[in-house]
Amino acid sequence: MYDSFDFEQLQQLAQDDPDKLEQLRIQWCESLIHEAPSHYRRKLRGLQFRIDMERRKSKSPMAACISLSSMMHNSFDRLRDALNEASGAEADGPVSLVQDEPSEPRQLATVLPFRRA
Repeated sequence: MYDSFDFEQLQQLAQDDPDKLEQLRIQWCESLIHEAPSHYRRKLRGLQFRIDMERRKSKSPMAACISLSSMMHNSFDRLRDALNEASGAEADGPVSLVQDEPSEPRQLATVLPFRRA
C-alpha cells in the first residue's frame, strides 16, 4: 500500500489534488496504526491526534513542520534524559557510550603566553 506512490507522484498529487493527498495520508496513518501490535494502538492514536491538532492550529505547512519537529525533539530529549537517569549519568552531563560509567569531567587548562620573535 505504501509503495504504490513514489515521491514525484506524491509531489504532483500535492500540487494537483491536495484533498486527495490528505485522504491518502489519513488512510495510510490509519492503516499503520491498525497494523501495529494492539498494545501500541492507543498510544499511536493519541500521538496521531496530537499531530493532527498541531497541523490544524498551524498557520502554514512550514509552521506545522517546525512545530512537529519541535515535538519530536522534545520527545527525544525526554528519552535521552530517561536513559541517562537509568544509567546513573547526569541528565545534562556527557555520557560515554563505550565505558560502563560516565566519562570524567574535563579539567581546565592554563593558557601559556608565548614570546613574540
